Amino acid sequence: MKAFISHSSIDKPFVERLATDLRSREGIDAWLDKWEILPGDRIPDKLEEGLSNAGILVLVLSPDSVNSQWVSYEKDAWLMAQVEEEKRAKLESRTPSRRLIPVLYKDCQKPFFLQSFDHISINDDNYEAEFQQLVNGMRGESGKPPLKGETTPAPVPASPPAQVSSGVAPRILAFKLLKCLLQAQFDEVIFYYEIDESQLPMNVAQVQKAKEIIKLASQKDGESLSGLLDSIYQAAPHLKR
Repeated sequence: MKAFISHSSIDKPFVERLATDLRSREGIDAWLDKWEILPGDRIPDKLEEGLSNAGILVLVLSPDSVNSQWVSYEKDAWLMAQVEEEKRAKLESRTPSRRLIPVLYKDCQKPFFLQSFDHISINDDNYEAEFQQLVNGMRGESGKPPLKGETTPAPVPASPPAQVSSGVAPRILAFKLLKCLLQAQFDEVIFYYEIDESQLPMNVAQVQKAKEIIKLASQKDGESLSGLLDSIYQAAPHLKR
């Protein structure tokens, strides 16, 4: 079982404890950026790889994570793939192989899209009890006792996770980063990436220009959008994870 841990870097001490316990105590292959992204790695590529290979997204919620561009990107990429997987599973009459489990670490406003998801509240005070609840949820074990005369059924193994469509994650990442840039930084991206401004629409919102830039970048870089992402990070280094 593979799980991607989406979180804010500000919550790293708690998240590292959680991921370590999932791996060492429960044998769950938890993906954590600190362990998986090495110097010289392309961050978007490694994130897409981690999201593609995981069957569970553990979304750690806190005031910092709900305002994080990176967490938003990971969540959006995951949900797009999960919706596709749920459609396929319904057609094939099987249980979906991708799941999202919200973990409330610090009190915060639960994002609207998560209102329909049951969540686990876990912090330093209730860690052990709620950690076990999380593990049970990841394994699909409710803790419901068997009826008299019945034995506890073995968990049904999950199907291999569906792959995230190639190029979905980089496009979402580039779009979100472009939207949050200041005007001066946005202009720097256009300069660094050597975009002919005559190809961009005039007198429109920045979000519309961002869409056109991504279309141009797809033709120039392919689906990786590597050159465009490099230009964004050059203009706004603070956006790197």
